[in-house]
Amino acid sequence: MLNWTIGSAVDVDGAACILTHPGVAGHAVFGDYHDHPAGHYAVEFQIAPIAGQAFDPDQYVAEVDAVLGNETIQLARRGIHLSDLTGGTTRFVLTFRLDEPGRLQFRVGVNGVVPLVIADARPLVRLTDESTDVEPLLAHARFPDVDLADAPSFLAEHRDVLRRLHTSGFGVRVQDGDVVLDADGVSFLARVSDDLNFVNEIFFEQAYNIGTPGDACVIDIGMNSGLVTLLMAQRDAVKEVHAFEPFAETHARACANIAINPHLAGKITTYQVALSDHDVDGTFLVPDERDSGSMSIRTLGEGVPAELRIRDAAGMLGPIIAAAAAKGRQIIVKVDCEGSEFTIFESLERAGLLEQVTAFMVEWHRVFDGKSQATLIDPLLRRGFVTFDRSPKTGNGFFYAVAAMRA
Repeated sequence: MLNWTIGSAVDVDGAACILTHPGVAGHAVFGDYHDHPAGHYAVEFQIAPIAGQAFDPDQYVAEVDAVLGNETIQLARRGIHLSDLTGGTTRFVLTFRLDEPGRLQFRVGVNGVVPLVIADARPLVRLTDESTDVEPLLAHARFPDVDLADAPSFLAEHRDVLRRLHTSGFGVRVQDGDVVLDADGVSFLARVSDDLNFVNEIFFEQAYNIGTPGDACVIDIGMNSGLVTLLMAQRDAVKEVHAFEPFAETHARACANIAINPHLAGKITTYQVALSDHDVDGTFLVPDERDSGSMSIRTLGEGVPAELRIRDAAGMLGPIIAAAAAKGRQIIVKVDCEGSEFTIFESLERAGLLEQVTAFMVEWHRVFDGKSQATLIDPLLRRGFVTFDRSPKTGNGFFYAVAAMRA
């Protein structure tokens, strides 16, 4: 976070920075107040003087520190003199130990003697122990150089949004010619703009941030690029994830994301299948696959042809639910399938499967006259679910449903 009361915004190669005002003291950079587990860490700051200025090189100008809580415990600090900045833009690294989980912030304080340019991004890495070589880890954590000859075109074309994600705590790196993002223990590829469409909902709004008191089986209907699937698999309590995505290109993107998370792949089974209330294989006209979030198996009368396998939801999910229940696992179902949720619920209701589910997370879509979230929620209420409806008055909506305690 940048403190605009003591400086003004500047852009340095796309990176958000603050130019501090002379004669004004305070913390130019602070935050981000993220929670971290106990361990050894290193954090990096980037500071530059204004070119062409002549000052006493021994002049004390700034301090960087790592602080636990609301500025109560200083874990590490370093004072900075102008002589430390004679080489221009300079990186300063603090290493520290966190003895127990806590909320951290990393600050740059200035005394106003000289104006300084300070980057908002402060890469943080966790170390194995105090002897860990810090530089390779920090190099990996820094925002990639967009000017490198082999940098992917996606990096340059989406530099600003990727930098914002990086400043917000995402890892952004180049691997085998692709841009890879790291967040919340999972990695995913960013090859097309559609890969960034769900980042806000999933990682910032945390729409799928569930907790379970016991082992769970997750069913992801509408896997898309696999981000929710991976986040679910990352949880220790989730022992298996079954993910359904009918569209070939989108399914392939999800499988590519799963492949770069080998520590999670063993929990995940994917199905290139659409769920509905019947079985059919055929060619359907669907929206352009470049926007995977709008793709649907509904017959539209226009679009691009796609070969699809459609299966009755109860027929596909019944065995999965039965096998998981036999192991004592809770059944959690996430649904986001552009209108097919209505036929899926009808199939599950007829087969008596709704009442075998522990919780639903459903994005529903206003695509059929006379059908709304009530069409989906009412059968759940009749079966003892407690629902939390976040749907707006217009447009698509979202609700959660959790089974009340059952005897």
